[in-house]
Amino acid sequence: MSSTVCMPEPAMIICSIALKTSLMIQRLDGVVDDKGDYAVLRTPTVPDFWYGNCLVLPRPPAAGDYERWMALFAAELPGPTHRVFLVDAPDGDCGQAADFLANGFEINRYDVLATDTLVRPERLNGGFVYRPLSGDRDWQAVLAASQSVNAGLPGYANGFLERRFASIRRSVEAGRGAWWAAIAGDLVVAHMGLFWEAGLVRFQDVETLPDYRRQGICRSLLYAACAATNQRLGAVRYVIVPADDTVRRIYESVGFSLAEQTVDFCRPPNPALSNPG
Repeated sequence: MSSTVCMPEPAMIICSIALKTSLMIQRLDGVVDDKGDYAVLRTPTVPDFWYGNCLVLPRPPAAGDYERWMALFAAELPGPTHRVFLVDAPDGDCGQAADFLANGFEINRYDVLATDTLVRPERLNGGFVYRPLSGDRDWQAVLAASQSVNAGLPGYANGFLERRFASIRRSVEAGRGAWWAAIAGDLVVAHMGLFWEAGLVRFQDVETLPDYRRQGICRSLLYAACAATNQRLGAVRYVIVPADDTVRRIYESVGFSLAEQTVDFCRPPNPALSNPG
């Protein structure tokens, strides 16, 4: 009598801490379908979230990969008209990118900052309450703040932020992370999220209302969130992909430094294309 031995499917090996934590966050309210030599991200609750409905590749593109990657995306994600490829390239290598550039893609290469040692900033702004969100009123206030910051930006229309924050709230209330805010009365003036798994903590969506910028509020909020997370989780490594130099300086002020780079290829959706390629 013979028996069948079931061998485990090969798993995609990820080197980048930025990509590892991006996939961690994706799993909170979405799907990471690991195919072994690539992965498919799907977010059924937020189908218009470009970076939650995309492909992950284990290396930068080589010659001839443009056609292969595009065909793979169309096969795995036939609905969306955007195209996003996340690349495991912690050294910042963009590979053979000419075909992507010639076909309307933007290549994004960002610095990734990390730290496992928190440094208290020289100056903290004590004029605000810094705390995690709790209850409907808090979440509505954060949504309003984010809508104000992102008004008019491409990709943020048609209820996108409402759907995204509903997804975030489910993950926070499941104990997988926290969303912190700097509050003045009933007004959220700054906010940020952080999520954790296996000793890594990733920050998300660091935003401050324009009238409250350059006052040390975000720095103070960051320090409060990190200090509370250390008490809750113990020793962890924090990871952030800063959106700009202003955000970078805020994180550097509490001990973050350059750890690696992250690369993605993005082409925004074109409503005129029913089968973009």
